[in-house]
Amino acid sequence: MGGRETYSHTRKVLLMNIRQIAMTMVGCCMALGAVTPAGAVTSTMQQVQSEHPFLYKGLYPSWSAMTPEQGLIDARYALAEARRQVEELCNITPEQANYDNVFGAYEQLNADVDQIGSFLYHMSAVVDNPALRKTQEALIPEMTAFSSELIGNEKLWQVIKTAAAQPWVKELSPARQRFVQQIVDAFRDSGADLSPEDKKRRSEIMEELSGLTLQFGKNVLDSQNAWELCIDDKSKLAGLSENWLASAAEAARKKGYGTPEKPCWLITLDYTSVGDVLRLCQVEETRRLCWEGQNSVGRDGKYDNAPIVARVMELRRELATLLGFKTFADMKAAHRMVGSGENAMNFVDNMMKKVKPAYEQECAEFMEFISAQKGEKVDAINPWDRRYYMNKLSRERYNFDPELLRPYQEANRVLKGMFSIYQNLLGVTITELPTVHVASGTATVEGAVEVWHPGVRVFAVSDASTGQHLGSFYLDLFPRSTKRDGAWVMPLKYGKPAQNGKPHEPHLASLAGNMTPAVGDKPALFSHYDVETLFHEFGHMMHVMLGDTEIVSHCGTSVAWDFVELPSQLFENWAWDAAGIATYGFHYETGEPIPAEMVQKLNASRFFMPASDIMGQLCIAKLDLEMHVNYNEKFKGLGLDEATDRLLDPWRLRFTTRSSSIMRHLNHCITGGYAAGYYAYKWAEVLAADAFTRFATEGVMNKKTGMDFRSEILSRGDSMPAGELYRGFMGRDPNPDALLQKQGLIK
Repeated sequence: MGGRETYSHTRKVLLMNIRQIAMTMVGCCMALGAVTPAGAVTSTMQQVQSEHPFLYKGLYPSWSAMTPEQGLIDARYALAEARRQVEELCNITPEQANYDNVFGAYEQLNADVDQIGSFLYHMSAVVDNPALRKTQEALIPEMTAFSSELIGNEKLWQVIKTAAAQPWVKELSPARQRFVQQIVDAFRDSGADLSPEDKKRRSEIMEELSGLTLQFGKNVLDSQNAWELCIDDKSKLAGLSENWLASAAEAARKKGYGTPEKPCWLITLDYTSVGDVLRLCQVEETRRLCWEGQNSVGRDGKYDNAPIVARVMELRRELATLLGFKTFADMKAAHRMVGSGENAMNFVDNMMKKVKPAYEQECAEFMEFISAQKGEKVDAINPWDRRYYMNKLSRERYNFDPELLRPYQEANRVLKGMFSIYQNLLGVTITELPTVHVASGTATVEGAVEVWHPGVRVFAVSDASTGQHLGSFYLDLFPRSTKRDGAWVMPLKYGKPAQNGKPHEPHLASLAGNMTPAVGDKPALFSHYDVETLFHEFGHMMHVMLGDTEIVSHCGTSVAWDFVELPSQLFENWAWDAAGIATYGFHYETGEPIPAEMVQKLNASRFFMPASDIMGQLCIAKLDLEMHVNYNEKFKGLGLDEATDRLLDPWRLRFTTRSSSIMRHLNHCITGGYAAGYYAYKWAEVLAADAFTRFATEGVMNKKTGMDFRSEILSRGDSMPAGELYRGFMGRDPNPDALLQKQGLIK
């Protein structure tokens, strides 16, 4: 979730394709199959797990045993077992039907398929390789075919539809009644009532979409990895920090560029590399080359994603019409807080109108500043100069250089401080576990948790009052060539819910990022953006770890898509608050706490040009919605870049050079779950700004407030509608102007 799914993230290639078509999950599509303790499995299960490591039911899987080839074998085994379970379910008569043998059984029949999909997607994100891609390409048609079988299975649909209409459903718990309705809605929304011809066409659309979105993600990653810039003249990097220079020189040496006597510096499209160049480098030519590199992603030659985007939009439009929706945005919003594509569009348009006066004033001030810097009137800005001059203006306005924070933000101290905040607010303890990285095919080490890379760490989360093991998570924070960009949290397994007086079994998830790594003999020193990103993602992690629901499919982040970012956006606040910074802000060499004056300047700069920041995100949300609502009217027949410019130019700075459309590489809206849903970032940010007012009033470190957030939001998952969950915590509906008020844009 995602670089940060701004970036973030986030490239849900295989998993999201599986989840979008399987129907067993509703909303955020994060709930996985049940987990059985290793000691409780039967001998038959143990044999299956030995032969099929992707189906392991213990908490910690063996990553070395889960090869791409094995993934194909295990997925096909799981699909065969799921088909057998479908046959059993189809034979349930109305007289025999009850919750467990119909709806519980339906939830379980996809558990193994989902688990394998989770592992394969996770591996593609952190250890990408050609063999894994080959497995993905082979599996997507098979997964799609299985999904189509479920939709097209009239006997299965009749069993579910008939059972859902029985009087005993009204006697179920509210969560179970909700789940029954969600299954019925998922079938109907996926075309269970279509004619045989239309079902066939739906199947064809889904299969083509799966292949297209997989290729889109590959093009993005491959075009990013294909670009690099090696500079052997240090003067061309003027303005960059010594930490950045040391890291770039080390990266160059690892690739065989330069020598200790004649070094060179390698720039890649990793944010920690190219982002600093565009922000800090005083040499315009270097910035221009880096911007051109960014602008090439998903654009040129074999990596050109524009035809893929066009076809995806056409297919999504056809799919929505086939399923009885006016637009694809309506189809996606039907079970979200926003309710409809029209409501989502109105939300974005209204916020843009409210922000525009402040935005235009900021733009005028910005252009005046650039004109003063250049000594001449400037009406348009080079796109490669925008971040550079924004950084200069920020430094001048606040007399503050964010790079001064790095020595006070050593990675381990940040983690320790962040953990202490969550432990206090949410009543948990977080303990690091021993790990081992095992080469493929070799034995694991007893007592250690196996990881997929030597740099990965593992932590256990327990309830502070009861000692219950709530879950464990992997932490993979630093960039490498086989890992996608951004930052995200990936639920890998949700534990079986509490029953018979026993607590729920522990959950398992991973948090991955691309933060600033250690360089030479210096530890990893985070930028403040790194810190904020970590706090953001750990909000998602606590949503996963603290899930405690009656039904697995409701657990953790399996909430409405426009509600899922609430915890992550909320907990970013502690990366800015003085009390939060005090838990981790110590100089890595002297141990001295971060100066109060520096914290004050940091917070003064927090909402620098806030209207511009909001407008940038709203432009992406506007583009996403317009493409999924009005593609034929505003995009079809035009070049993707030209159509994007026509739509967004009234809401953007005037540039000297056109950029390629962000939709060429916006995985969120093509391969991920944010199709017609990018508005959810701002929607959830409004909720988070409003929810934080309670913490601000009652105390940012107030444990009761934190525990209320845990009990009313984090633990409940999707067991209740999102609006009810929010009212349970705040005691009222959200204030729609909370974000703009927080940033001083309206009163």
